[in-house]
Amino acid sequence: MAHTNQEIPRDQWASYLAGITERIRHQRVRVESITLESLSLDTGDQEIARSLPLVEISLERKGSDLGAVQIIAGHGDDEITHRVLEPERITAELDADSSALECLEIAEKGGGKLLVFFERAQDADVPTLRI
Repeated sequence: MAHTNQEIPRDQWASYLAGITERIRHQRVRVESITLESLSLDTGDQEIARSLPLVEISLERKGSDLGAVQIIAGHGDDEITHRVLEPERITAELDADSSALECLEIAEKGGGKLLVFFERAQDADVPTLRI
């Protein structure tokens, strides 16, 4: 499956993230963090959330976290909140055929990244073939 990457201009971050929340709230997401430490230790991506419904992804517009990107996923006692305090770049990975959002990459100051993978409903509904 082919993908295209689209960098989101900084002045559009707030509206772009609000649009994601509005359009695909409750879609299941997987959230992973990649830090320079995990790369140097060869431990790989650190999973923060797996298959939890998206509650919100937003840009903090005031207070001490001004400019931070916040993601909330889950429900009830199984809810996580994660903040990227100093985001430098946001890139959307889109399916080349359908333009569906597959992954959102939020690059952090210092070299880390937060990856938000969006599960597609049809992928979850496909039965597994057992031989």
